Amino acid sequence: MIPSLQALGKSLRRTPVAPTSVAALLERHEIVLAFRTIVREIIPEAEAEIWQARDTGGRRENARIWAFLRRVETEFFPLYELDEYELVVCGIPFVRNAWDYERFHALDVPLGELLLMALCAFPFDEDGLRIPILDAAESHVPRDIFRDIPERGFTPTELHEWLDGTSWAAAADFAGWLWGETGTVFLDVDDETEIVDAEWTPEVVRDLTEQWQRAKTILDRISALTAWLEADPPIHFTRLLDAAFGRDPHAAYLHERRFYDFEITENGLTPIDHDDARDVALSPGAAA
Repeated sequence: MIPSLQALGKSLRRTPVAPTSVAALLERHEIVLAFRTIVREIIPEAEAEIWQARDTGGRRENARIWAFLRRVETEFFPLYELDEYELVVCGIPFVRNAWDYERFHALDVPLGELLLMALCAFPFDEDGLRIPILDAAESHVPRDIFRDIPERGFTPTELHEWLDGTSWAAAADFAGWLWGETGTVFLDVDDETEIVDAEWTPEVVRDLTEQWQRAKTILDRISALTAWLEADPPIHFTRLLDAAFGRDPHAAYLHERRFYDFEITENGLTPIDHDDARDVALSPGAAA
């Protein structure tokens, strides 16, 4: 049966686009433009490369976002991995590595960090929270060594008072990390904290880059100290504890040295480099 011209015309008639579909399309276009504007403002020299990014078997959107985030990580600071324009546009997904409440209950940390936790006070008062930490640490360091540590542990202020300027200053940095007092959002903020001012602007990116450099320096110093502690836990933790109590002559000298610009050496009056002790990468024989 041959259809009539009227029926054929009806079947070929273009269906009107629903207003909601048009709105969704325009909104999606605005999101893509917003992402491209961010790329252009933050990494203008890589705009063409990012916009032409391809990912075998994946969407163009994913490839562009991953290329952009990898470039930001390489040049500025670490980011969480995202795969949608909307998620990137709404704010900078910088990595947040603060010690949240649950993290204080985890014992599956490297030995060096475990020993530093045994040394440090915690930022909240909870009966018994330090007991499993001390029990775990005592399997590596004799119990007698821990007897002098205050029941609550040392606060960041107390450790900074005795350790700043010494080879063990990273222990005070670690305490500041536990308390969220490093002055960097990368170490003081966790995933549960809402950030309302992390917009993709050159000014914010510069500020975060500076904060990440400080955070990385802190983490590198802590890593060097934990490696040193793990090399000989009983001996090295005792040395750290002596320094925290002001009982180590070398630490006391370095601590006092930070207040002076010059010192007398075999070569006469010599300027003091105050970064020497703080930035030294401790080795099993260092600070001995």
